[in-house]
Amino acid sequence: MQNDGKVGSGHKAPTESAIHSPLTRLPVILLQVHDKAAQQLRGDLQLLFDNADETLFEMADKAQNNAEQSLFFEAMRDVRLKRKHIERGFLERLFYAFVKLSQPDSRERSLPLRIPLPNAFSLMNSGFERDQMINSMVAHVLSRDQLALCQLSTRLNTLSWVALDEHNNPLGPAMLCEYFLQAERDQGVDLKVKLIMLQLFEKYLLSQTSQLYADANQLLVATGVLPNLPNTISCCNLSTAARVQTSDVAGEDASRLVGQLFDYIGSDQTLAPALKLLIGQLQEPMLKIAQLDPNFFSSDSHPARCLLNVIADVAIGWDDSVDVHDDPVYQQIERVVRQLARCSCTNTPELLEDLLHDFLRFTHAERGRIEQLEHRTRAREQLHGNKARSLHAGQQSWVGEQDHLGLLLVSQLRIGTWIELQEDQACKLRCKLIAIFEPEGRYLFVNRGGMKVVEKSRSDLIGQLRSGTILLLDDRLLFDRALASVIGSMGQYSEH
Repeated sequence: MQNDGKVGSGHKAPTESAIHSPLTRLPVILLQVHDKAAQQLRGDLQLLFDNADETLFEMADKAQNNAEQSLFFEAMRDVRLKRKHIERGFLERLFYAFVKLSQPDSRERSLPLRIPLPNAFSLMNSGFERDQMINSMVAHVLSRDQLALCQLSTRLNTLSWVALDEHNNPLGPAMLCEYFLQAERDQGVDLKVKLIMLQLFEKYLLSQTSQLYADANQLLVATGVLPNLPNTISCCNLSTAARVQTSDVAGEDASRLVGQLFDYIGSDQTLAPALKLLIGQLQEPMLKIAQLDPNFFSSDSHPARCLLNVIADVAIGWDDSVDVHDDPVYQQIERVVRQLARCSCTNTPELLEDLLHDFLRFTHAERGRIEQLEHRTRAREQLHGNKARSLHAGQQSWVGEQDHLGLLLVSQLRIGTWIELQEDQACKLRCKLIAIFEPEGRYLFVNRGGMKVVEKSRSDLIGQLRSGTILLLDDRLLFDRALASVIGSMGQYSEH
């Protein structure tokens, strides 16, 4: 009998059982949102498992050795046996997350399954490879669907006793990944199989979140929940802005929030030490802006916020190999910092707009120059690779079972990804992936000047990603991830 993931007549569906429990009486609107989402997610899960056999069989057929082939056949058998229970566990956790939104007397004002920001992912003592894969999967969904998810979080916040954002929204990518991982863990799914299933989860479920968020938002709008939200990411931060604006001690609130923002920035491992020192000098100017301009926290297009984001983005490649004080970018940032620090009227929109405009013009020219150098480097290395491939034609690399697990992690690397390479105890290099040459599997990395730093084979990357000597840098907007961290802290400690 085929296991299609449906619940038999002798066992009530978990959602149906929970609805009739006096402990879990969801408001009608929340229940409608849940039911609509659960319907789509159930179908996506069934599609995932329907295709898992075929996918795993193809991978086994293409396996380069017996150990790798056995891995895929083992995964096929495991998935068939545990499919029904994983589907049920996923949907139960989804429903429980919605139930927690409607419990005002809960001691926890944030969801118990809340996921930390991708920069600090550590899921239930999971393996390093799994964390890295999930970071990339979550970041991809957020970059694609951030506006729709922000609007959904804002609308759900009007119905929820739990402060929600894109990271702990019960339909957010981080929470969806957590439901799936926990359901697999309950069934004792092996880590090797989990890594394979995560790729399928991304392909068949996370790829469909645009429709999931569109349907949820449409349902809430149809019932009159914030039908006129602005089409900007700033809608995510409305609840935080409201806390500041409506407080009798708004100045003290602004001071505390700005202090927390800069505490986060000071501890952010993505920022180079030299950049932290420069940005640290902006705390007082930014505090003045926040105290005098209520849009500072609520508007993602505020020029002061944009200026911080652009500064952090252009300096992501700074590392121990360069004397940044002689760098034109460093000098330009230093000029901006000095102007803001000595100006007594930092709330003047014209000043911030001028500084932002000038800095963007500078970075645009700098980026154009670097892209030309990257193009030349890429073309030169591709030509070199073509010659080397002709000399070694017919040679095949052997990929072992453990290496295959690493391949799943390496496959998450995308063009433009910045990494930090620990060469030795005293030196860390930062470089950007600009090309992947197939079929030999060469990964080309350049420095912030567009010049080749290192070339890595897949096996090199596998070993160093697994050992932690290569780390993926968080390239999300600095202010946004800092503010999200502060919001998360406020949600966690609002009861204390």
